[in-house]
Amino acid sequence: MQARRRSSVRPPVAEKDSKHFMKAILPSAIHDTKLRIPDEFIKRFGNELKNVATITVPDGCDWEMKLKKCGNDVYFCNKWQQFAEYYSIGYGSFLCFKYEGDSKFSVFIFDATSIEICYPFKTQSTNGETKTKFHSPRKRSKVETSDNHASKRAEEAAKEFNPKNPYFCSKILKGNYVYVNADFASKHLNPNVPIKLQNSHGKQWEVSCAMHDAKSSSTAMIISRGFPIFLRGNNLSHGDYCVFELINKTPDVLKVTMFRVIDYYV
Repeated sequence: MQARRRSSVRPPVAEKDSKHFMKAILPSAIHDTKLRIPDEFIKRFGNELKNVATITVPDGCDWEMKLKKCGNDVYFCNKWQQFAEYYSIGYGSFLCFKYEGDSKFSVFIFDATSIEICYPFKTQSTNGETKTKFHSPRKRSKVETSDNHASKRAEEAAKEFNPKNPYFCSKILKGNYVYVNADFASKHLNPNVPIKLQNSHGKQWEVSCAMHDAKSSSTAMIISRGFPIFLRGNNLSHGDYCVFELINKTPDVLKVTMFRVIDYYV
């Protein structure tokens, strides 16, 4: 008697059991103010949604966002821009939502290299000030080997780029800042003095530097204040490389040449 082969085909998931959806962030201005919920999700769960949705992030924060209907489309609105800025969500990012019921969602956020971001969390310091720190979540990598190769190629390309003016090369770090080496910082920059970052199209963003370690004698600095907005405006994520070239003094203007990891996939 010939044995029957067990089928490897998985049974279909019932529509009401499928509560996840994903959103890729595209280079569209509409994502600056609102995010559209997929039509198929609205067909399945639209009747359960209220005027306000709660989105829970792995850092423990709950974000309440109004749901707005425009024609047949439904959007996360009012606080979406604030949410995107806080988590440095930009072109190439994607988000995995799970519907928990009662108009509540949980979400995981991935950067352009398909790695889950490091979520900020707030702690109370001894002097009563609130500080934002970053912790590493579980890594969820779709193509970890390709990521490593692409990152290496981006780094090599950045280090081979040699502008004629004074410059430094730096990697965007997980806290959404960049390190400025002591040599360049001591010669060309001052802490807490606004400088301009300029992209290849001539658009500028105002940022400022701070001492890397105020307790140390090192003159190394970091560019942090205003930098997350620059990242969003130029579709940059932590892990990308930039070359900062001093093209003007008083005021200081640094032209930024960008080497995004996502551009170096084979």
